Amino acid sequence: MLIEDYKVVKHNFLINAKSTYKYTLNELKLISHLIANILPSDTNLEIKKVSIRELNFIVTDSNNYSKIGKELEKLKIKIIKLPNGYEVNWFSCLKYENGFIEYSFDTKLKEFLLNLNSNFTSYYLTNVLNLKSAYSIRIFELLFQLKDKGYRTIFLNDLRECLGIPISYSNKDIRRLIQNVQKDLQLHTTIQFEFKIVKKGRIFHKVEFIIKNNKKVKGVSYCIANNKTKTIKPKA
Repeated sequence: MLIEDYKVVKHNFLINAKSTYKYTLNELKLISHLIANILPSDTNLEIKKVSIRELNFIVTDSNNYSKIGKELEKLKIKIIKLPNGYEVNWFSCLKYENGFIEYSFDTKLKEFLLNLNSNFTSYYLTNVLNLKSAYSIRIFELLFQLKDKGYRTIFLNDLRECLGIPISYSNKDIRRLIQNVQKDLQLHTTIQFEFKIVKKGRIFHKVEFIIKNNKKVKGVSYCIANNKTKTIKPKA
């Protein structure tokens, strides 16, 4: 399967999840790529095998492949709290050696990753490959979920928890963060947005997003082999 055909499909619980952990950019890209390897025909969360050559959004130099191992080690200890109260890790098994990652997602994630017929979000992996920050990926997912509706309102406390925004960030910092994400999505994804920050007194209360299709998105530069680069325009 070509990289431009990979789709990330998640239950909206995972899209909207609040976390006590702050994910890095590469962690989110890695999770997205591994989820995109799940096939529509899969009936169980079976063991998958991925070549690290496919993960060159993390490394472009073969001498730096150890970075992927470090990202995987960090992901192994992150916990997801499910609606039924269970706390699980992303993976039930994980092995990284000889240039390949072998993994299986925890079986308790099956209802959030497999055979989804409703209440899910699906997007092409190429939308997130060139994004520059973890904030960009999370806001992209939150907005893409409601792109057909065309708008989304997120209370500031919810936005902080979904994105892992430090409590030390001022109103000015948060506005700048959203502006940077706005530019990032306009350059690299099939959606773009306008936003308005609503205050309660002098305090930021909520953010109103207007979501639009982005027909001017640039192609995604993706290294395919032997340092050759392929440019792909993300699919809508």
